[in-house]
Amino acid sequence: MGRRFPPPLFGVEETADRARCFVDIARASSDPIEKPEFVRRARAQLLKPDGEPYSEQYLQRIVSTYVQLGVLRQTSDGVTVYEFAHDWRSNDIDFETFLWYAVKQSWALEGSFPEGIEGLYNVHHVVKEASEPLRQGVIRSRLGEKYGYEFNEEGIRGYPLLLESMGALRNGENGYETTDPDRFSERFRNADILWQFEQWLKREGPNTSPPSDRVKRDLAKYYMYRESGGHGQHRQLLDTARREYLDESVLSDTSKPRLKRSETYVKQRRHRRELRDSICADFESFTPQDLAGLSTTILEQIAAADTETAAVRAKASAGRGFSRATIEAMVPDRQPYTFPEAFELYEWQKEAATQWFTGEKTDSERGIAQVVTGAGKTVMALEVLRQWLANHPDGVATVVVPTKVLMHQWLEELAETLGVPSDDIGWLGDGHKDGFEDGCRVLVSIVNSAVKDDALSETLQAAGVSEHLLIADECHRYTGDTFSNVFDCDRTASLGLSATPLSDPTADERSPEDEMLVANLGEIYYELSYDEGQRRDLIPDFRINYIGFDLTDAEQMAYQRLTDAVVDAVTDIERQYQNRLYELSGSFSRKLQVIRNNADRATPAISDYFKYTQERRELVADAVARQAVTLELLSESVDNDQKAIVFQERIEQLERMVAPSETRGRDVRTGELSDTDVDRAQLYERYPALKRIDKKLEELFFTASYRPVMYHSGHRNKAWNDFAIEWFGDDGFANVMLSVKALIEGVDVPSADVGIVRVSSGSIRQRIQTLGRILRTGEDPDKQAELFVLYARDTVDANIFERYDWREELSQAEVRHLTWETEEDAITGHLRQATDSEIPDPPASQTIPDPEELAQGDPYPGPSDGFEFSVDADGRPFTRSRDGRKFIESESYRDVASFIHAEKGGGSVIVNEANHAVTFLGESLVFVGVVEDPTDIEYQQSSGGSLTDESDFSLDEMGG
Repeated sequence: MGRRFPPPLFGVEETADRARCFVDIARASSDPIEKPEFVRRARAQLLKPDGEPYSEQYLQRIVSTYVQLGVLRQTSDGVTVYEFAHDWRSNDIDFETFLWYAVKQSWALEGSFPEGIEGLYNVHHVVKEASEPLRQGVIRSRLGEKYGYEFNEEGIRGYPLLLESMGALRNGENGYETTDPDRFSERFRNADILWQFEQWLKREGPNTSPPSDRVKRDLAKYYMYRESGGHGQHRQLLDTARREYLDESVLSDTSKPRLKRSETYVKQRRHRRELRDSICADFESFTPQDLAGLSTTILEQIAAADTETAAVRAKASAGRGFSRATIEAMVPDRQPYTFPEAFELYEWQKEAATQWFTGEKTDSERGIAQVVTGAGKTVMALEVLRQWLANHPDGVATVVVPTKVLMHQWLEELAETLGVPSDDIGWLGDGHKDGFEDGCRVLVSIVNSAVKDDALSETLQAAGVSEHLLIADECHRYTGDTFSNVFDCDRTASLGLSATPLSDPTADERSPEDEMLVANLGEIYYELSYDEGQRRDLIPDFRINYIGFDLTDAEQMAYQRLTDAVVDAVTDIERQYQNRLYELSGSFSRKLQVIRNNADRATPAISDYFKYTQERRELVADAVARQAVTLELLSESVDNDQKAIVFQERIEQLERMVAPSETRGRDVRTGELSDTDVDRAQLYERYPALKRIDKKLEELFFTASYRPVMYHSGHRNKAWNDFAIEWFGDDGFANVMLSVKALIEGVDVPSADVGIVRVSSGSIRQRIQTLGRILRTGEDPDKQAELFVLYARDTVDANIFERYDWREELSQAEVRHLTWETEEDAITGHLRQATDSEIPDPPASQTIPDPEELAQGDPYPGPSDGFEFSVDADGRPFTRSRDGRKFIESESYRDVASFIHAEKGGGSVIVNEANHAVTFLGESLVFVGVVEDPTDIEYQQSSGGSLTDESDFSLDEMGG
């Protein structure tokens, strides 16, 4: 789903003529006219161009539109007009003014169609920005590109025509263009209540008052509902804000529509003006322009300053980027490069810093620290920085971070915690371009600023730096084609920081990205897991609850059809691309992407594989029971007065928890039912209880006690993420945060009681980051955080248990397995303790089967990690090294290769710890024989006559 353009305006053609007819009919009666009678009279007077009357149904719809526009006024007694309509017909105001009054009165002041104001502004803005006239189709296209709108089949019908009737646009031979762009832009913005509040909160801060918490709650819900594709009952949410923001007089006086703020907001603005005047009078260095946009709180701090310097520092403390004055104000009065007197490092921080210098597990002054979120990685890095700078008097250091938020956090830590003098600190990013040539010793840089035009390398060269420490915070973020360029800079020491630096620490072979990271920063030299963090009292107790649920019969049938299609695609792929698959490294999907990207013709089998695996994932993600379990957990969380974070994989999944149930499963472009295997609307017909669940979830959304916010990267206005963090904080009103994946690193997420992983990719990093986000229990040491992980049993969802053993890794935590027990309608149910047979087997519980009980081709229940070799299209077994293929002569390997060649024409084989050879037939792991230990393999003589053995290349190079 997604953000929909406001509903079309039907029948605004010939606006002036129709408005004149309707208004005159209403004015001719001293009393309101019942709508059926009004339509009857309109049919008699408003005729088609050929003189024939319009149909009654058509006129009913037209009259409804003109009521919506405010041209007509609908009361409980019938249809009439506002007073300004009489002014128009008496020639006291022109038609354009009348039409604007009508829209302002109906859409803004009465709140009947607030999103319509936004639609008018955005259409007008797109035309205003264009360098040439635009036709309606181009306007629609640019609206989609700029604002992310999705449209039904009516598109933007009526909006350009209405703007033309208002005098805001004119339609020439080549398309629409603006008339008086600035006047109309301001007019529409002033009438957009949501926009007005967004600007107020951005300037004053999310936790300012006014508005009240109730208004903030309803504003957040209104925004979420609209962004998720909802229309209709959400308007009642904006009513709360509208009534608080607007003066009561303009809500009751309809003679001349005015947009006047209530005294509460007027008083606040008056107070701001008085503060600005006072500051400019007291401090010579300030002008009104210097103070523009500052919050009332900051203005009050400046006004209360005793000296000019203190006033400048107060201004610098505003959340508008750091300045030198900001840093100066933060640096404490003590010896530079020291921690506070009462400050004491944790033992692990001392250990990690010492080991980085001594190089016990990797080269000295190189390496990656893999440390659980929240344990204090930054302070450990400060200790490394402190010692390194002391040992290298001429050295400099760079701290690379992925986000502006993290950059600011590092600047604060350097100044306040380590006492680094402000002149020694520089920053690159967020509009700042400091460099080492400016004299700083520690440069904090956002990664995209560091790599842009090789800025980091350039400043190092310009300053003639010979000793350089690079600290890469959240280093796993720098493996892409662009950000990895940060490692091109010269350096003599490197420190990487991350909770999970490698994409999959349990993988037998590292990905190219992981190899690059380790090559540039060093190996993981220090690890602090969740278990160790708990043992050291760094992390509070928590409980993990795995909730397994079953697909419905219809979903299971669809899942099996898709699985069969995936298996067929894999079979075709292995037959067509077997040699390429052997040559490439990485996951199966990664290999297919490489093949497809380099193919000189279409790759139907690969396309089918991605198509059907994606459809299968979506089917499981949208499973009926998942919605029911989510509703159960959220309702319980709200009832227990707890704060919960809900994690999704995609923004669309989040929106499905918010958007109205009647739009689910419908094509947003046409409004028709979507053509998918198991579609929501189709499931409503099969399972009426599902519709009840969606309705209940929607009812929960509109319940006063349910106070959600949402955090993701797809906001049309990024400020809503800032609002979400603040409103979910300890002093905020929100009790539910809906997010996509794990919240990004570097965001100071407030503590939560409950985490719900509603949809998970199975990523180890994501799950660890998820835990790190909820295990922040504030000041209460007895508070226990809980994580609920939902998964569909016997599907790809259960892959989260395949390569990662929670019971081993998190032995200090309480782990529970629960089952969603459905009741008679297959939808509603309850949670119960899982039986032993329902608990997924962790990897460590796999036993080595007796090969005497297995025949070649039997399913293999044991481990599938170990040494890997391949079988070529001629049935010859081989391994790969730097020098190319090394063919295996050992008889046991040749026997296995014969079977592989006969079954699937070649492929890869894994030899596990028991020397059992296994392979995949389709998606099933099967046993293919027992072979000798990989270290005893005999290889074919090379053309030069020498025998290649393990002395020529390592076991790692052979794939072991």
